[in-house]
Amino acid sequence: MKQRILIFYDHFYPSYKAGGPTQSLVNLVRELYEVYDFYVVCKPHEMGDVALLENIIADHWNNWEGKANVFYWQYGWSKKRVLQKLIQDISPDVIYVNGLYSLYFNFLPLYYAKQLKSKRKALNIVLSTRGMLHPGALSQKAGKKKIYLALFRMLSIHRIVTWHATDDNERNFIKMTMGEKMHVNVAANFPNLQSMSGSPDKQPGKLLLGTIALISPMKNHLEVLRALSQVSTIIEWHIFGPVKDDVYWSNCQAMIRQLPPNIKVFYHGELPPHLLAKAMERFQVFIMPSKSENFGHAIVEALSAGKPVITTTTTPFADLDLFGCGFALQPEKLSEGLQESIGKFAAMNESEFSNAVSATQKYIDQKIEKVSLKKAYYSLFNNSVHQ
Repeated sequence: MKQRILIFYDHFYPSYKAGGPTQSLVNLVRELYEVYDFYVVCKPHEMGDVALLENIIADHWNNWEGKANVFYWQYGWSKKRVLQKLIQDISPDVIYVNGLYSLYFNFLPLYYAKQLKSKRKALNIVLSTRGMLHPGALSQKAGKKKIYLALFRMLSIHRIVTWHATDDNERNFIKMTMGEKMHVNVAANFPNLQSMSGSPDKQPGKLLLGTIALISPMKNHLEVLRALSQVSTIIEWHIFGPVKDDVYWSNCQAMIRQLPPNIKVFYHGELPPHLLAKAMERFQVFIMPSKSENFGHAIVEALSAGKPVITTTTTPFADLDLFGCGFALQPEKLSEGLQESIGKFAAMNESEFSNAVSATQKYIDQKIEKVSLKKAYYSLFNNSVHQ
């Protein structure tokens, strides 16, 4: 008999605008559904919207691809008992909570799970922070997060969970924030690998850049624009993704209007998953110098599609330079690094650029090993913390 895993996160397919965490959970279910029975509880609408998602039935269990049952919950304080009943009815072996700060999909599930664990000691409560304890993430709205995490500790929730980190850096951040005694398991995210994508021929002195990401300060679009304003070669930058921070995007638009004529920026709006491959064909190099990345699904997708990458050392891809398929820049020297790396890619001819494209495949083959990934999740989901 399969173990039952009850997953909580604000968004699940067909929602896609929340980016990486949603993709992580979709990939997880697709890879492990033959081993586990998955149940997912999420919002019935897209991030930043109120309209119901298409082709779903709210407040009912929906069969998803024959791989999971998904409950698109029309949440609210008056309906919190629905959440408690869902947990009781499923009677899961594992409760897998993703994120920290959502009242209805993080805090309340953890609170009710803690109550259930007092009766069922073997229940495994797994908490994946999804990069939210990275110093770069903690610096955003720091005051509110400090208060919330203090409440979290006061209720001792941090002591009854198995913490899920996606790499050793995140494990260290969890222990730095929540305490050295925290029980942390490392299991990287399952990637959404793409087929090799075509791109326009590479001409020396010209470069087509692309970014697929939420538009927010975390992704550093503004820093890219500042660097581009100092570049003398011909650059096109194609930006895809929903606007998460309107003020930040307004500042970006103001900078775009001031760019010299050799720099062209095109914003294409939100990108539904089925149009990803076509979007990749528009550019040659993927650029996303994030302040932090828990995993960086967009970076993996770009590399697997044959797109060299410019990012930062605060992502899990700090070794790109060693493989010749991109640049991982130091955050404290970001402006100079962006100008230099963009300049190097722009100067390449077709032969030089083809070598960088080929190197992306060698890098991905080395980085992604699914058999080991599956074993890591078997350990994560069978490693209950007993109090």
